Amino acid sequence: MAKRPDPRVVFALTLILSSFAVIIRQSIWLMLIQIVVVLIFAIAIGVNFPMIFKRLKRLWQALIVVSIMRSIFMPSGHILLLISGVPLLTVGGIEIGILVLLRLALFIICGAMFTCYTVRSLIQGMVQVKMPYEVAYMISVGVRFVPKLAEELKDSLTALQLRGVVIEELKLKKKLSLYTYLILPVIVSSMQNAKELAMSMEMRAFRAYRQRTSFFTLKFKKSDYVLLGSIFAYTIVMALILIMGVTIF
Repeated sequence: MAKRPDPRVVFALTLILSSFAVIIRQSIWLMLIQIVVVLIFAIAIGVNFPMIFKRLKRLWQALIVVSIMRSIFMPSGHILLLISGVPLLTVGGIEIGILVLLRLALFIICGAMFTCYTVRSLIQGMVQVKMPYEVAYMISVGVRFVPKLAEELKDSLTALQLRGVVIEELKLKKKLSLYTYLILPVIVSSMQNAKELAMSMEMRAFRAYRQRTSFFTLKFKKSDYVLLGSIFAYTIVMALILIMGVTIF
């Protein structure tokens, strides 16, 4: 943990890269530069890449769907596949699909970088960048309870499979009905946990004072300042490229 940069540096990098990912509309090369930057940073802080690659495998479906939908409703570029006079696949559609794929991959990698830090350090980083403590606390609660809800739903599915229910072989109507019955107990359990958490917060006089003190604080190191300077320089260069409309490759 000592070798990793301050969480606030990751906040800044994620904010910049995500903003540019939304702004970039056409240039695949600019998005590739974004991916290279976030990959270098992710490697430096020790992100679990096998987990990322496992999630990225599912993005190919998004590439295919977006490419086909774009080609049908907003055809552009050379037509690669034409069926009954309808352009099913075009060069422009594939380009947009690749952009969407790269954009989703960037968001996933940015999210994975936060898994390298403890929840406590992330909350403290949010507080020290002047985010209201209530907001930071709600985020921490979400980080804590969302995996728990997913685990409860997974346990319910496992219990059904042990009873001989093959979900994949069920019809769509029965699947929807089954998931409805499974989700309802999970929602009730989450409401009960929320009630207990609210009672615990009230007993500990949460928000009794406007400001909260913390024994654990984050401090920038020299390397953190260097990284922030690099992020600032990268932001200026990318902004100039987008403003001036410079064509890369």
